[in-house]
Amino acid sequence: MESGSRTRTLSLLGAFACGALLALQSRINGTLSEQSGRPIMAALWSFGSGLVILTVLLFLMPRVRASVRDIPTAVRDGRLRWFQCLGGLIGGLFVAAQTFAVPLVGVAIFSVATLAGQTASGLGVDRLGWGSGGKHAVTRSRIGFALLGLLGVAVSATGRGGAAAIAVAPIVLAVLIGGAVAVQQSINSQVNHVVGQPLATTWQNFFFGMVILVVVALVTLVTQSGSWAFPSGAPWWSWLGALCGITFIAIMSWAVHEVGVLTFGLVSVAGQLLSALGLDLLTPSVRSSIEPALFIGVGISLLAALGAGLMSARRPSVAAARPEV
Repeated sequence: MESGSRTRTLSLLGAFACGALLALQSRINGTLSEQSGRPIMAALWSFGSGLVILTVLLFLMPRVRASVRDIPTAVRDGRLRWFQCLGGLIGGLFVAAQTFAVPLVGVAIFSVATLAGQTASGLGVDRLGWGSGGKHAVTRSRIGFALLGLLGVAVSATGRGGAAAIAVAPIVLAVLIGGAVAVQQSINSQVNHVVGQPLATTWQNFFFGMVILVVVALVTLVTQSGSWAFPSGAPWWSWLGALCGITFIAIMSWAVHEVGVLTFGLVSVAGQLLSALGLDLLTPSVRSSIEPALFIGVGISLLAALGAGLMSARRPSVAAARPEV
């Protein structure tokens, strides 16, 4: 019991770290997208460089390489379904949406929209039991924490400006991709549960993500004119988005199994908001525009994350959870 409680605590800390990485990746990829003028270029670099790093690790780590080979075997013998191996397609589309939307609406609004989609989808995914941890009851407390988390990010967005005259299309895209991310989290947890190696799950995600991004790039190449040269004036840190993505997917693939999609999402958004707040406070041009509402919103989101985390820690078995009546 003590070991299980320790594992859940580590999972919650991992979810928090994932949120921080997501905010950092959004800032990194958004900056590279602005410098290149083509969002797909930033997405290709983020996934392409990540795939190269993971492939090198694959050759250096025999156990991870064996786990990657075990994935198609698991599909053939029924331990996995074929669609559970396609989480990377969603990941690739998420990065593409991220590089497109963040320069237009900012990290805060993008986070609000993706969380809205992720929260709604996460409730359904947990209820259907698509993750490796089995079904998670959609109780009144889970719905309440979800709504509290949404309130927190909405208040945070009003404290960072830009609430007026925002383009609708990027927000709608972010809501849809946020809903898809909840599905990605659940099927990644299934793959990791079967193969037992987060890096193998991560490699598979980057491989299929790169496939979908290459298809998008080819369509863009045919339908749009203009230069495809990489930006020359981008800051050095804008090339490091892949490292955030690798770490995020590896932790997510393991942690979702322990705490469920909804709780993982609530805790990770707390990390995302705190990280975004820290990045803004470190940026002189943004620091002066921060309003008290941002701090209030972050506090509300932390309260929601804490409540969801305590609820998860008290639950002895996620698979055995039953709905409230």
